[in-house]
Amino acid sequence: MDTFLYDVPPLVLERFCRVMDCGGDALGWRALAVRIVPSYSEVRMLERLEAAGRSPTRELLWSWAQQNTRVQDLLMVLQDMGHHRALQLFQSPALESPLPQCHQHVEDDFTASSVTPTSETQPPVITLRDIIEGTRHFHHDMRIAEGPFASVYRACVGNKTFAVKVFKQINSVSWKKQWELFRKEMEIHRMCQHPNILDLVDCFSDEDHYCLVYPYLPNGSLHHRLHQQKQECPLSWEERLAIIKGIAKALHHLHTAQPCPVICGNISSANIFLDDALQPKLSDFGLARLRPKSASQSCTITLNTGSHSNLGYLPEEYIRDGKLSSSLDVYSFGMLILEAITGRKVIEDGPRPTLLREVFVTVVEESSGGLDSCLQFLDRTAGQWPTSMALKLLDLAMNCIVSRHRQRPNMENMPARRPAAQPGR
Repeated sequence: MDTFLYDVPPLVLERFCRVMDCGGDALGWRALAVRIVPSYSEVRMLERLEAAGRSPTRELLWSWAQQNTRVQDLLMVLQDMGHHRALQLFQSPALESPLPQCHQHVEDDFTASSVTPTSETQPPVITLRDIIEGTRHFHHDMRIAEGPFASVYRACVGNKTFAVKVFKQINSVSWKKQWELFRKEMEIHRMCQHPNILDLVDCFSDEDHYCLVYPYLPNGSLHHRLHQQKQECPLSWEERLAIIKGIAKALHHLHTAQPCPVICGNISSANIFLDDALQPKLSDFGLARLRPKSASQSCTITLNTGSHSNLGYLPEEYIRDGKLSSSLDVYSFGMLILEAITGRKVIEDGPRPTLLREVFVTVVEESSGGLDSCLQFLDRTAGQWPTSMALKLLDLAMNCIVSRHRQRPNMENMPARRPAAQPGR
């Protein structure tokens, strides 16, 4: 039970909160609170939250989780309370074992087939055998993308084509870690369905594979369209603006999700896919984290930056300290805006890699023209950008990537989500 509280499956957390919120004085949230909070004033604060219709257990638990508390710590408190019903909730094999049972479709609390699709059409019924045969046993010719922990294959099943994310067997990465990434991504998709978040069609596991199945989008990733296009026409400025707005909407949905907001933690152009209408679909939630609405902007939850394939999307405070907050996503979103409107990579290749952020910061600080001087970097292949629109996007991006994370805007009032909004400093 070395699992951190913030890594507890959301459904287990939700059931635990319901049990504790409805419990009496001896077995309810107050009995838990007096054992883990330092003062009675905090209990009073939780009572006010309860009166406002919020779950006191959820707020209490996630406040405790910010101290990197583990499940074992909670179990010791529950044992002291004699709360056997709550203890049983944490007996799930998914919390203790890195591997699910062999040759199974993921079921129960982790079932993907129960995910309600965002489209009106029900997903086709497919099996793991269909996926293996459809990828020609994961042949390298069917591989369409590769990351540090997983490869993505094209799978042809009947007259349908899917994208299958297969987690790798790597000596340096334990199967327990792979299972955690697989499980987390599956659960985030179950909790957070949105038109600008890639649908999860199905998921499978056996002793050799963890597979997540998605729709295959032939337009590929935003990274491909911006940097590796060959025969495709360059994205127009209108299309790029629509993509920026769509990702802003997806992040707003994640950051305001119930029962707990989600920090994506891995936003990049390579993780944004484009459908037939070039509408963006945010993907890759293996590094996502849940946090309570009451948590402070800075917390002790940390992640390993080695999990990220491109550090150019990460702010300095995260690279330096590993501290996780929603402002991480905001910073990454700002870098995505700069990448989309310039057509330049966030870290440009060369003997001395150039950080796109530093290019803009230097120009703004050293030029008397301010943001106007940055108009020179607009990607002219996108067509003639309206100057006022380009300046609004530049202003928004520069506010998102400021060094002090508390000065960044949040997704709840992000101007890019509203077509006629004015970006503020």
